[in-house]
Amino acid sequence: MKNFTILRTLVLGLTILFISNFSFAAKAPIKFGKVSNDELKMQTYEKDTTAVAVYLCDYGVSEIPYMTTTGDFQYNYTRIIRIKILKDEGLDYADLEFSFDKTRSNVGTVKACTYNLENGKVVKTKVSGKDRILEKSSDDIYTYKLACENVKPGSVVEFMYSITSDIPWNIGPWYFQRSIPTIWSEFRVNVPEYFDYKRNAKGYLSFDINEHNYGNGTFNSGKTFTIDQYRFAIKDVPAFKKEPFTTSSKNYMSAIEFEIAGTKNSYGVYKNLTGNWDKINKTLMESQYFGQQLKSGGFLKDVVAEITSKTETDEDKILAAFNYIKSNMKWDDYYGKFTTSTLRAAFKEKKGNVADINLMLVVLLNKLGIKADPVVLSTRSNGLLSLFSPSQSQFNYVIASCKVGENRIYLDATDPNCPCNLLPERCINDKGRLISSQGSYFVDIKSSSISKSATIAKLKLDEDGVVSGKLDFSLNGFTALQFRDAIQDKSEEELVETMDEAYKLIDVESVEIKNLKEVEKSVVSKMEVEMTEELESVNDLIYFNPFIVNKIEENPFTLEERKYPVDFTYPIDRTFMLELTVPEGYTLESKPAPARINLPEKSGQFMYSANQNGNKIMVVSRFKINKRTFLFNEYPNLKEFYNLIVAKHAEMLVLKRM
Repeated sequence: MKNFTILRTLVLGLTILFISNFSFAAKAPIKFGKVSNDELKMQTYEKDTTAVAVYLCDYGVSEIPYMTTTGDFQYNYTRIIRIKILKDEGLDYADLEFSFDKTRSNVGTVKACTYNLENGKVVKTKVSGKDRILEKSSDDIYTYKLACENVKPGSVVEFMYSITSDIPWNIGPWYFQRSIPTIWSEFRVNVPEYFDYKRNAKGYLSFDINEHNYGNGTFNSGKTFTIDQYRFAIKDVPAFKKEPFTTSSKNYMSAIEFEIAGTKNSYGVYKNLTGNWDKINKTLMESQYFGQQLKSGGFLKDVVAEITSKTETDEDKILAAFNYIKSNMKWDDYYGKFTTSTLRAAFKEKKGNVADINLMLVVLLNKLGIKADPVVLSTRSNGLLSLFSPSQSQFNYVIASCKVGENRIYLDATDPNCPCNLLPERCINDKGRLISSQGSYFVDIKSSSISKSATIAKLKLDEDGVVSGKLDFSLNGFTALQFRDAIQDKSEEELVETMDEAYKLIDVESVEIKNLKEVEKSVVSKMEVEMTEELESVNDLIYFNPFIVNKIEENPFTLEERKYPVDFTYPIDRTFMLELTVPEGYTLESKPAPARINLPEKSGQFMYSANQNGNKIMVVSRFKINKRTFLFNEYPNLKEFYNLIVAKHAEMLVLKRM
């Protein structure tokens, strides 16, 4: 970071030889390459015998030394990881990846090695060049990947990498908790007195070490300055058990974050560097890859004329614009808030990243007279936004937004199967920030659409115990989107195979699907099916579970205690109806008792009934989740709710031959 004010003040008139003591009194907990025999002989982790692998040590150091060669402070980050592979299921932990901003950072040392104990000797296998990959993730973010070789249960794998940056305050978060247990996790931070940081601890684990000491740096002139030395460590860290219906795990894992608050020069003059939403809005609107692109649009002149000639209402214009961009622009699978180059270039190539597509939609809507603005957000996998610590780097995605009457709608034209006003699940992450020339503000990014399905099975039981008939379903909202994404571009033969694989208890003999390409409508499917096995029969009794499809067999919630929210993303409504025609002389000997279960405030509902009318047996089940988020104190009730549903769906109809 050239011409940095602090540095210029410090070095003026001095010939500097900078000598700083960045070392802690405590010895580093790990040294790369020094793997012990005890670590190699380890066969299980006693504190969690189910662990497929375990971090023996995860050690990181962030420091800001002054570089005499450049006349600047520089950010240095080094991490050493040592992992014990315990089971075959843990082999994937021999792969490492880390991300960095290529425009602001440089990758230095990267090492990786596998250690095995063979015939009493330690055999080392280093990672070769062919096992190293550099991939672009989004905008200027790249991911470095490497895979260890000769890995098997019993192996110890070790990684070491370093990153430098000319932006001296670029200290990233440190996660003590991972998806497998960690025996020792430690993070050290060394900060010259000229940098002021806010520290934020997340998660429910307490530090075993939380130290703040002081060192010093010395110029050859004799001038000294203070270095804040932080040391954080947690031992025997349990694995973060991720259950279904969770946003990014890093929202809830135990971690420590450092955020730059300000800097001061050698005279003690303080400069506040805390982020400001007005500045972020101004920066984005002035960016040639964001706000300046919103001023373009001449290339859309013919499109505007065509849509205008065919539509009358604002609603029709929005739908037409959305469908045009979605049909004519192919997403390249890259996230980002900045365009690749220009919208004109992306339009010519008919492809682009998220920003190319959705900013183009904003421009088209405005050209049609619809007031539209971009909304930047953080995807679910990227983590929740920090609402009180403004930072442009939090945002990794952009969508379009406009108002229809009093209602604001949000649009993402990257997925051809996504209807208007339904965002892909990746975008639904609490809030986004609307950006405009008039200013910016937070908006709620929540789904008003319900993931809804209705299944109707009209089946017949013959004298030989074979069940066959018609199976129809109707899908709306996210359920329809997921279905379309799963089967798009499949032939009729492939479609039947896919249905057969999805529904284990039935053979699909034929299938007809309506509205597959008309994404604004419900998906409707009609199938001819036959059960793959005859019904279980004991003497004159026949046992039949009515849920040939859509059976809730397992409770997704298995933790004794969940210390983070349950996030369903969207409300859920599942209806299943069975009409089973039985031969003359059959009666319903026993049936499950009717059930009606409600969670507090009807946040979840379940009903079940089974009845016989002549030779027809009717079963109806309806399952609803009416709110998106359940807090950790609501978890026990939600878990028991699912337990009752699983038990009910397992109950049998018992038929008797008269």
